[in-house]
Amino acid sequence: MGLENDRIISQVEDLLQGRVVIPSIQRDFVWMRPDVRDLFDSLYRGYPVGALLLWKTNLTVPFKTAAVVQTDKSTHQPLYLLDGQRLTSLAWVYRPESKADGRLIDLRFDVRAEEFVNPSAVQRKDPLLIPVSTLLQENVQFYQVLLKAGVPLDDPNFGAWTQRMQKVNNIRHHQIAVITYESDDYEEVAELFARLNKGGRRLSKGDLVYSAIAARWADGLDTMDSFHQELQDSNFALNREAVLRLLAGTGAQHIKLIGAEVDEAALKEAWQDTERALRFAIDFLKSECSIPRSEVLSSPNVTIVPALLLHHRNGKLRPGEAELLRRWVYTAMAFSHYSLQVEGKLDAEAKLIKSREGEGLFTELLRRASGPRSLDSALHPRDLEQKYSTHPFFKLLYIAALRGTARDWATNIAISDQPMNSSATIEFHHVFPRARVQGTYAKEEWNSLANLAFITGQTNKMISSRLPTQYMTEIAAERLAEQWIPEERELWSLDRFPDFLAARRRLLANVLNGLLGLPRYDAQTAHQDTDELPADDELIVEHPAAPTLVGAEVQELRTKQGVEIHSIYEGRRVDAYYDPSSRVVRISSGPGRGEYESPSGAAVAVVHALNPHVNPNRNGWSFWTVTATGQLLQSIR
Repeated sequence: MGLENDRIISQVEDLLQGRVVIPSIQRDFVWMRPDVRDLFDSLYRGYPVGALLLWKTNLTVPFKTAAVVQTDKSTHQPLYLLDGQRLTSLAWVYRPESKADGRLIDLRFDVRAEEFVNPSAVQRKDPLLIPVSTLLQENVQFYQVLLKAGVPLDDPNFGAWTQRMQKVNNIRHHQIAVITYESDDYEEVAELFARLNKGGRRLSKGDLVYSAIAARWADGLDTMDSFHQELQDSNFALNREAVLRLLAGTGAQHIKLIGAEVDEAALKEAWQDTERALRFAIDFLKSECSIPRSEVLSSPNVTIVPALLLHHRNGKLRPGEAELLRRWVYTAMAFSHYSLQVEGKLDAEAKLIKSREGEGLFTELLRRASGPRSLDSALHPRDLEQKYSTHPFFKLLYIAALRGTARDWATNIAISDQPMNSSATIEFHHVFPRARVQGTYAKEEWNSLANLAFITGQTNKMISSRLPTQYMTEIAAERLAEQWIPEERELWSLDRFPDFLAARRRLLANVLNGLLGLPRYDAQTAHQDTDELPADDELIVEHPAAPTLVGAEVQELRTKQGVEIHSIYEGRRVDAYYDPSSRVVRISSGPGRGEYESPSGAAVAVVHALNPHVNPNRNGWSFWTVTATGQLLQSIR
């Protein structure tokens, strides 16, 4: 690995002249104009802006014309730029005509305020907002720039403003670290990049494996891109990592695809099988599971097991298996099966699909997808407390509404999922309007799942800020029943809002139990919590080749005192710290203050302190929330 410092303008020139190129698989430019502005502000102030990572290889790696027009093509083997956002931004501003699409980046420097500006149409008329491209040129005459802007030589600010423009020009001489890594191993380069480039959107291993495929298979990149476009057009876009896990097979550690024995013919055959398997899976998810688009999935990896199974069965399921596979899909979504240890889980599931048949296969798949829960343990209304539109339960309730052909409350037209694009969010609104409850009740109550309904924006405007007692009488009873609204009208009043939520949680819990193939909630049945992992998960954790529980992502959440977590119970917020290594939870103040050996122990202490008359048993992994991410503590388990 070579490390040197170089003038940033020299690297820009290398990009413009084709001595540095971008691999064909490299992501497109994703920065926004404010990102470009902030980059120049950091350079102006002398802040670090990271290092450039160049890849030197003897492989024939397909590359694309960069987002800048490259005036020359190098006669020598070029270097590959593995993250082109900064260098591309600098090239656009330094030489505006190099922007390949012709849409210029108009970045200005305000000499008065000493700041960079993305100007509005009105601001562009201000002569003292100087184009940065002008100030970056090699022999720019600053006094002429000011004179042209209408600033006379005797202006008291002339000298100071000249110095500021000189400081912008000095960006040309800013030294940046340039790391050149020489390797003919795609995977090694991917791992290096992932470790070095901690900020922003990382270049994934999938990106580089796709590039490796393209190097072996002349039409590979176009073939793969065409299929991804087909998925995009059908609103079922999947990320490359999910597709590669199917193409390459799964492994406990990482994708391992490109070996010396893998040639073009083998890649073509494997890709054809991958496309076929994914089409089977997507058809199943749409038709049997009522999942209209990939955005409704909790994870794109949920697609892999149906794809593997249907590929193994040549697209045919036996009587009763469609229902079992549908139950598995909903279970994997409900309990965020792929939030951790993805490749290890998929590896185990792939082995199961190849080695087991019949009901025993689905029983084991469901047991794994259920996580620490008992396989046939019904969801309790309490499981819906502190659950919001970001929780997988929300998407499952949406699926249930689609399956039940719920109709809009005003139009009586069936709710359908026809977004303008595949990333469009699910439309929902509050049963008790926010304006009427947010001053009286906690956000954790009025923003919870029990107060959400799948109605259109137009219907929501019709409801406005009216209470259910005022507008629900105008809605047909069957419309309300389709979205599980308690029929007892006395619960529709503002003073009974907590009772309304409790009643609706009971209804929603059984909607979810029905989807998941679980027994109905019985108010006489005790709610069982558990902190124990299934035996197989324990073995995975203990396996020396398995990912560590305290990975880099978890480490980044740590403060000096631990990972910040909190819970909201009985309207009280309790803050605490969690140590991922020991799983100790420390409540520093308030109810339950003290140190506990497990999240559940700390949860029991809080419940007992605030509500001593109830059974205090709680599953700590779902009781506590990671403050930095808003996800349950189980997400970093």
